[in-house]
Amino acid sequence: MKFRRLLAATAALLATTAAGSAADMAVKAPLLAPTPVWSWTGFYIGAHVGAGWGETESTLTGASIVPPGLAAAFTLPFSQTSTSGFLGGVQAGYNWQSGWAVLGVQGDFAGADIKGTSPCLVVLGCTTKTDWLATVSGRLGAVVLDRGLVYAKGGVAWMNSTHSVNLPAFGGGIGIPNQIASKEVTHFGWLLGLGTEWMITKNWTAFVEYNYIEFDKTNQAFALNLGPNAPFAVNINADLKNSLSIAKVGVNYKFDWAR
Repeated sequence: MKFRRLLAATAALLATTAAGSAADMAVKAPLLAPTPVWSWTGFYIGAHVGAGWGETESTLTGASIVPPGLAAAFTLPFSQTSTSGFLGGVQAGYNWQSGWAVLGVQGDFAGADIKGTSPCLVVLGCTTKTDWLATVSGRLGAVVLDRGLVYAKGGVAWMNSTHSVNLPAFGGGIGIPNQIASKEVTHFGWLLGLGTEWMITKNWTAFVEYNYIEFDKTNQAFALNLGPNAPFAVNINADLKNSLSIAKVGVNYKFDWAR
């Protein structure tokens, strides 16, 4: 009799425990996926388009005539040429995020059609045409509104330009070519910039950016083209000083997002 009572009590206890466990399982909410974390850390590549405008200042610093081997040094303001046009290219870089701060390094290369012509010494025309632009810069940014980034950048730049002098009024009519001097030069300088970037998805971002670039002054020698029958050669030396502003928009594709 006692054994039957003990067995019944044990069965009732097991049934109560099982029912409680089942009830606990029923009220537990299903596991939810973790909230995505937006991170700027990782490598990226992208493309951009934009507009550029700037100025080229040239100053004559000397001339030589061969033969007989005459040379003279002087200073004569020659031209101040405003340039403008378009550019488009690619960029690649790496960002590292710690809290709200983002540090990065980026390289850009763009083909360009930025040019301008101005009068020089009354009858001449001075032309500057930029064909490509390359930059390497560091970036320092701050995360805003979860997906946004505002940043400043600074670095170095290279610009390839052709500087030419034309004689439009008389060239060709008196045996002198229309283009009397031309030289291709790669200029080196520094840049400062500001921009903002937004995460569209985990992998795609879009940005708007402004850069100001100032190039070192260089002294270049131009051989004047006086025609095949010229009895002597004339070389002109000139200081060239360039500055350029760039406004651009673009997109980046990012690899290895932090999880």
